Amino acid sequence: MNYVCKFLLIFLIAFTASGVFARSYQVAIDPGHGGSDKGVRLSGDTFEESVTLAVGSLIKKDLDKSGSITARLVRPGDTSASTAQRFKSAAKADLYIGLHVNAGFSRNSSGYEIYFPGFKTPPGKENSSGEIVKDMVRTRHLNESVRFSRLLQKNLERVFPRKGRGLRDAPIPVQGLSIPAVVIEMGFATNPKDRKALADAKIQGEIAEAIAESAREFFKGDKQ
Repeated sequence: MNYVCKFLLIFLIAFTASGVFARSYQVAIDPGHGGSDKGVRLSGDTFEESVTLAVGSLIKKDLDKSGSITARLVRPGDTSASTAQRFKSAAKADLYIGLHVNAGFSRNSSGYEIYFPGFKTPPGKENSSGEIVKDMVRTRHLNESVRFSRLLQKNLERVFPRKGRGLRDAPIPVQGLSIPAVVIEMGFATNPKDRKALADAKIQGEIAEAIAESAREFFKGDKQ
């Protein structure tokens, strides 16, 4: 092996070990509502769209410090975004996180909920080889969505002890997106204690930290 080849080999090993060629991940953070669609009212002039944007911005700031994870806000400001725009913006990400605030018929409804997308095979196509492959892909993404949801449950428990309302299989705003995806209903605007907590900047920071930590743990598990 000549001198040049030896040098290039040492250079490649050194840069690989330093993490330059390590895989990087992208997270799409989707603050619910925005623009003319303000979502549910928490109090006075505080609406869901401002709370989700505040938490989403804090998640992005936290994740961007990691070096190996880049976070992108699907809605970076007080602007509206259609379902198609949200879908397109999140399509190239490795993980989708939707943020919302819940509302209930009773003031007693309280706590956070985590939704992940389920799927059903189209009737009459169960034996199609193409549909079998699609189902395998959807199953993998579904399993990864559930894995991330469980990490969220664990970390949000520190912020809202015994307030988790379980994991729920339901349609989400970007149903059909071919990546792990979840939607978090962070609390109930119709519950006085939840409403106060969600409007608190300190609690918003704790929620963001828990979600960001969940993403880091999720991708760490992906490397193993």
